Amino acid sequence: SVVSSALLFFSLRRINQYENLITQFQQIITFSTEKMKQVDYQGHYESDDEVGFFFQQLKDLQLLLNDIFEEEKIDAEK
Repeated sequence: SVVSSALLFFSLRRINQYENLITQFQQIITFSTEKMKQVDYQGHYESDDEVGFFFQQLKDLQLLLNDIFEEEKIDAEK
């Protein structure tokens, strides 16, 4: 029982570390997407073939990361 509890504790701690890493990565991608949109406010780069590919990959990566975690909604009444 003690060994199982210790293994569970260390496993949960490791999972939390990975979750924090993925969350930080998601924040970096969001920041990068926003900055790229500011640079390309007229849409010239996004419509270009080579640079547009990079824009599209960033969007796809952002959608993938958004689907990993469920967002918690906290009621203000609680």
